[in-house]
Amino acid sequence: MNEKPIRTEQELYNRIDEYRKGQRTSALTTYDVQPFIETQERDLHPDIVLKNIILGNACSWGRYDAACQHFEDNIQAFRHFQVFNM
Repeated sequence: MNEKPIRTEQELYNRIDEYRKGQRTSALTTYDVQPFIETQERDLHPDIVLKNIILGNACSWGRYDAACQHFEDNIQAFRHFQVFNM
């Protein structure tokens, strides 16, 4: 269990990426949300974990700032498909 608290969304993104690497996979799915949460000391909201998984998968788990830029570049598509309920 990871005892270091997550303070920012970037730390969460990086922690999920570490989890992904530990699972030896190139992409995570909705089935990975709860197992990831169970590896953390504090409870995380599943929606925020899923959001970061979607961002990471969409940009092939590049840097956090690249994932955010990908989100900004494609925000209309995210809205159209109601990915983040914006």
